[in-house]
Amino acid sequence: MGGAVLGCAAALGVPLGLLWWLLAPRPRVTVGRDGMVLPFPVSEADFAVDGYFALIMMAAGLVCGYTVYMIQYRLAARDGADLRMACLLGMAAGSLLGALAAWQVGVLLDAGEFRRAVEAASPGTVVRSGLRLQALSALMAWPFIAVLQYGLFDAVSLWRGDLPAERRVAADG
Repeated sequence: MGGAVLGCAAALGVPLGLLWWLLAPRPRVTVGRDGMVLPFPVSEADFAVDGYFALIMMAAGLVCGYTVYMIQYRLAARDGADLRMACLLGMAAGSLLGALAAWQVGVLLDAGEFRRAVEAASPGTVVRSGLRLQALSALMAWPFIAVLQYGLFDAVSLWRGDLPAERRVAADG
């Protein structure tokens, strides 16, 4: 079960990377000598790229944490197996892989066009940049929020005493 969760979460990174690529603004950069890229002029778009990525990853974490917990809860109630740790670990690893995939998809979709624009521009020309993630800590937003959401649901179930394994023991006893 943990492997299936890992694979699904990791595969979700590709469409999320495409979503980031579609929504995020592109900052402008100045082409320097020898094709060097200078981060001028500085604008809010430089920071918005990271913000869009972080928000998309946090939304994915909320959805994944809720969905994975509810699926494992129903399977545990049906089969009597405790799948909490396997699903949690699979979700954490899959979310990290998914965030890495989303980052690379977004960056790679803009890479060719940006490279061609820099090659065609003369020094001092301002061109539209490709997507770049400068705040690499945003890669941890999806796994962090997913584990937090999952843990919250598990804590509520523990507090209420309605874990499927506990109900099965109480029914048998």
